Amino acid sequence: MSGAPVDVAVTGAVPDDTLRALRLVPDAARGFDVPWDAAGRDYGLPPGVLAAMLAEGLGRPTGFDHFDLLNVSLDLGVRSLWTFGPASWAKGLRAPAGTVVRAEIEYVPECAHEPGDEDDAVCDFQVLLPTGWAPCPGGSAVARFELPASWPRPEPRAAELLEEFGRVRFVRLPMTVGMDPDFVGRTGVADCTGGSLFLVREGRRRGLPIRLAQGVILSPPFSVLHYWAEIENDGLWVPHDPLIVGAMLRWGLLDPAEWDVLRSTGAVLARVSGEMGPVGLDAGRPAGVSFATAVRTGPRG
Repeated sequence: MSGAPVDVAVTGAVPDDTLRALRLVPDAARGFDVPWDAAGRDYGLPPGVLAAMLAEGLGRPTGFDHFDLLNVSLDLGVRSLWTFGPASWAKGLRAPAGTVVRAEIEYVPECAHEPGDEDDAVCDFQVLLPTGWAPCPGGSAVARFELPASWPRPEPRAAELLEEFGRVRFVRLPMTVGMDPDFVGRTGVADCTGGSLFLVREGRRRGLPIRLAQGVILSPPFSVLHYWAEIENDGLWVPHDPLIVGAMLRWGLLDPAEWDVLRSTGAVLARVSGEMGPVGLDAGRPAGVSFATAVRTGPRG
């Protein structure tokens, strides 16, 4: 994922640009709750890399922070349960021009009861579909999307904003800083939450027709919740995610001869709503949701 593979088992190296970005995250936001054995097993990082992280202050003798481990794994191109998504995103973005990506997404909510609740055996699920909230008494619900592989290029003022924002570095962040658009402005690093809020805020300040989108980024067999911006272009709301495009270019997953931060990522972005918030409820309480996903690409019509 990062161009030429690095034998991390031998070098134990963590890229300097990764370290610079992670040092911008305050220690108070870190959990350090992933034990050494789980860090190696679940994130695919060998002892040499974990030792290097510890030496750089990105760890404790007792463990590591989930987001630090995830970011190092992504930047080193290590494949693991936590890093399978970007390769699927890139595959979806390579859909041939003029085709349509058809996605079937099954929402599977999780009970939100706390242990010991009197009604912990009874779950009352609702999920947020593109058409609005819907009950799912069977335990799941299905939404279907048809996404064009090709989208128009942005107008000049929008292109200027996207190029500027494209210099922001994608970093998976703890929620305490990840949802703060001011953190993006101060540091030049962002994840999809704070990044999309920052982009929409700045676009509106410049008078652009721009809006927030909440949905999933397609990564079959299981997609993940995601946020991005949409900019109106000649009556069409065009999805844009320069943060993700920049990251995939950095990881070597997209061809720079074909891709830049102005190109729409709409082929892999299934919009559900225009607000941040839960997409699943259990008896009115926010509930986690997994998104089982099947995708096929074909001609229009």
